[in-house]
Amino acid sequence: MVSKRHISQGVVAAIILAIVLVTRMGGNILIPSIPSIAGEFGIDNSRATLNINLYSIVLALSFAFFGPITDVVKSRTLLLIGSVLCAISHLICGLAVNILMIDFGRVLLAAGSSLIIITSQTWIGNRSGKEDMLRRLAWFSMLVSLAPMLAPVLGGYITDHFSWRWNFRLMLILSLVVIFVIVFIKSRKDNQQTKETPLNPINLLKTYQDVIVHTPLIAISSIVFALFMLQGAFFAFSSFLFINELGYSAVQYGFVSLFLVGGLFLGRIPTIFLAKRFSIRTVMLINTMLVFLALGGSLLFFEVEKHHTVIEIVALMTLMCFGFSGLSVLSVRNNMLIDPLRKGTLSGLYSFLCHISGWLGILITQLLFHFKLSSISVYNHFLVLTMVLITIGIIVFWRTYPRVKAVLENNSK
Repeated sequence: MVSKRHISQGVVAAIILAIVLVTRMGGNILIPSIPSIAGEFGIDNSRATLNINLYSIVLALSFAFFGPITDVVKSRTLLLIGSVLCAISHLICGLAVNILMIDFGRVLLAAGSSLIIITSQTWIGNRSGKEDMLRRLAWFSMLVSLAPMLAPVLGGYITDHFSWRWNFRLMLILSLVVIFVIVFIKSRKDNQQTKETPLNPINLLKTYQDVIVHTPLIAISSIVFALFMLQGAFFAFSSFLFINELGYSAVQYGFVSLFLVGGLFLGRIPTIFLAKRFSIRTVMLINTMLVFLALGGSLLFFEVEKHHTVIEIVALMTLMCFGFSGLSVLSVRNNMLIDPLRKGTLSGLYSFLCHISGWLGILITQLLFHFKLSSISVYNHFLVLTMVLITIGIIVFWRTYPRVKAVLENNSK
């Protein structure tokens, strides 16, 4: 019998990071292959993006369900269950004979991914103080951003040179490696919670009702929710925009997304720097202005030139991703601070609202495709909608800030 090796918390953190990297890669690697899948199964753009829709809605609902569970159950157990679900999902998608099998596999992937992500995020929150939480979450999320940055590049190469099925086969192999690591390596510190509240739907609903009514979670995060809606929409229409309308190959599209996710990766660095010198409110407003300028700049370019270009979209959307990146890590940190005793619950609800916003963006994209709008037209519509929602979000945050200043700021007086 093989005994489990006990290791330090630092190594545990590295293992958790690797698990999240694999999980995040699995959620994004298929994006460049969507047109190929649509062609093989003879389906239109709207039907081809349904699996993205399903993935997003199940991911969101799973965050809401699993959030309170992470306050109760061992992290190692939850990571193992999530990794097994991911492995099964990749196996089903790799063997798919129709689009329904891919849809089902993506549903399982969403459930497993949400469990892994929320468990990892709560693990960090439980081991961080107020002043160092932003730094730890930022560096953690920066490293995790490598997965969606590299996954489309890898997925595009695999799709063009082998087959879209090999994307899922590769992820199956990586998921099995993750399961092996979780099974045979155990931390010195067993992360068992002692919370006694029973886990049942009634208590879950009451808890979330209390959080929504009595905490400022929605008010201080509404800007981020609007940007997640834009992100979800961009995932849904971007492959058609760059491949079908702007003439890029799947490999080239993968390199385009490398710039965008690179913005999400690097955008956390200036946020860490600014948060040491300015208030959290000021840093949030700086990042919001970056986003607003990028979206407005792209609309202005289209109005003047009467068309979009790849360079213009990539440059301005990368700038948008810088601001989005800073806002997202600030929001995770802020929401963990407003109720320290329920970090998992707050993280679960916050992640649910972020991903339900992304799902809404995908749903709107499908509806616009249904009415035969081009992907360029869809892109323009979302630029306008997001700018309106950000403006509302700034007003709401500004009015809410005086009530939460002492909680959010590191050195409030």
